[in-house]
Amino acid sequence: MKRLINIRIPLIFASALSAGVALSRLFIYFDINSFYIIAVVPITALIIAVTALFTKNPIKIITVLLTALFLVSGLTSGCIKLRNYGTSEIVDGASYTVSAVVCEKGETSESEYIILKNLRADGEKIDGKMIVYLGKAYGDFCETGYRVEFKAEISRKDLFPYGKLNNYVQKNVKYGCYVSNNLKAEYGYSFFGSIRSHIRDILYNNLDGGTAAIAFAMLTGSTQDVDEGAMENFRYGGIAHVFAVSGLHIGIIYAAIYTILKKFRLNKYAVALLCLSVLYFYAGICGFTPSSLRAVVMCTVSVLAKLTHKKYDSLNALSLSVIIILLLTPLSLFSVGFQLSVCAAGSIILLSKNISRPFKKLPRNISGAIGVSLSAQAGTMPVMLSCFGYLSWAGLIMNIIILPLLSAVFVIIFISTLIASVIPPVAVILPYTALPLQAVVSVFLGTSFEKAIISGFGAAALLPFYIAVLALSDKINLKLKYRLTAVTCVAVFVFVNVVSNVFAPFSGYRIIVSANYGGGEVLIKSKGENILIVTENLSPEKTQSMLNEYYALDLTALIILGGENCVSSYDGFALNCKNLYIYYGYINVQPYKNCTVNYESEFNIKGIEFAFADGYSLNAKCGNTKVAVCAGEYVPFENCDLLVTDSDGKCDSPYRVSFENRNCEYCIYDCGDLIFDCGNEIRLKK
Repeated sequence: MKRLINIRIPLIFASALSAGVALSRLFIYFDINSFYIIAVVPITALIIAVTALFTKNPIKIITVLLTALFLVSGLTSGCIKLRNYGTSEIVDGASYTVSAVVCEKGETSESEYIILKNLRADGEKIDGKMIVYLGKAYGDFCETGYRVEFKAEISRKDLFPYGKLNNYVQKNVKYGCYVSNNLKAEYGYSFFGSIRSHIRDILYNNLDGGTAAIAFAMLTGSTQDVDEGAMENFRYGGIAHVFAVSGLHIGIIYAAIYTILKKFRLNKYAVALLCLSVLYFYAGICGFTPSSLRAVVMCTVSVLAKLTHKKYDSLNALSLSVIIILLLTPLSLFSVGFQLSVCAAGSIILLSKNISRPFKKLPRNISGAIGVSLSAQAGTMPVMLSCFGYLSWAGLIMNIIILPLLSAVFVIIFISTLIASVIPPVAVILPYTALPLQAVVSVFLGTSFEKAIISGFGAAALLPFYIAVLALSDKINLKLKYRLTAVTCVAVFVFVNVVSNVFAPFSGYRIIVSANYGGGEVLIKSKGENILIVTENLSPEKTQSMLNEYYALDLTALIILGGENCVSSYDGFALNCKNLYIYYGYINVQPYKNCTVNYESEFNIKGIEFAFADGYSLNAKCGNTKVAVCAGEYVPFENCDLLVTDSDGKCDSPYRVSFENRNCEYCIYDCGDLIFDCGNEIRLKK
């Protein structure tokens, strides 16, 4: 009789370590005393005692003990790293003379940025890194490895801005500033940094900015220079993972090097050593990102297994790579690139064989490609949902059609850039070798994928989704009827969950207050209708992500608070919205595409009564609930049931919500998005 599942001890350890790091985030967010980590000790002792009672196998007892140690290790190291990030000797907003070493450099939409390490502020050494946004004439030229010095007003990065873990945590970037002039630089050298800069210069000196940014992202995994609109289209198309240097890139490079070296008839140990050396060198150029390191470690295990004539177990190799990465950099667990890389690799291991079977009548290469593509999509779906709030059905097709093309393009760009790096005059061929990349990217970016995204699954669907993945896996020995039963149950659950999320609330109104740097938004949902109120200085891309998260892709109306500059920033906002409402004082605003611009001071949308107090303030009556949204410097209302504002103005309201970091009972910056349900009375749901 076959076992239901073959236990893999490295997988148990990797899961325990990951769980510990994940728990550390909750410990810090809810300010739980680290003393409770000790609670793991008696629980472990009890489990060991029970295990020893029913088995005499010492391996099982040792496994339980090591599992507990990995859990505690992840929890402890995660807590230490997060607490260190949230503490600093730097006074937020104060001016300091900073000296440091440039470890990374890139483009912004207006100028450049640099990331600094080995920081000193007024001569005192400080922990962490700093991102510096440079003006067009910032002073002396600097490059990766250079030592720089300047005086600027330093801002500290918060650990949980807007209720979410700061994206800079994984890189330990704790500070930020802007330098417009008087930056002094002294020549310095960084081995990997200089190579990255050299590659970047070759691409930007020979290709147009957009193509160079995408080529550099494909080669190194750095997407900082890629236009946000282009990046969104890659995400909507479901192939943004081509920019995460991982198994695809490492596999291609390894195969190419191995093929070349075999022609020299070297012994297998020399070939293995040279191949792995090149891969680790390449991972260093990519900054040893978690995804590149994961792929290289798995490749190393595969090579060692082949050399020692041992059976290669890909699931064990993946687990080992996760353990190594999280022991070295525990906060990598919260990196989207790491999550996508691990989930894609894991799902390929678990699902690709079974998914390929229905296509076995096709040529083997095609059926294998379909299996790998669909299984990778299945594994990354939960990450896409939790990070971006949507899935892309187009990704199922694009990964089969576009991904092989981009793989071929990657080989061409990699080889031509490598040759141009060694022999600079050859760089003249880059515009020609980049033509296939330009062709594929232009066709891809010329296609609108907004209609391909699907939202409404919600976090509750993530666990059932993984249950379905396990039920379909060939690593679990289940009869077909049990597999189908499990998948059917999960499908029914997900369908019910989607319907309830998309069409909620079924009666009354739901008001969602969200914000990001520079502005905020209020979403009013009622029986499938979605009305969005936005303020100035808010990123349309961030707003789109919020709509994806709260299942509001189809907007009934968009109401903009702010001046004409605010309105123009939403001019190209890719929303399925035909009704735009703005203050009547901005009569010069022109319609965008098929959008109708309404200038009424008072109007009614699906039974909700709205009225502008001025260009920055609006009130809405949702049934019996009076809602006021103020984006200006004062509050022109005397009372309301819910006040959402940035101002300190007086207003009698049981619920006062601030978009930004103010001394207020409900502050979006501190607690994250807030949800209110309005029926006969208003109540805070979240």
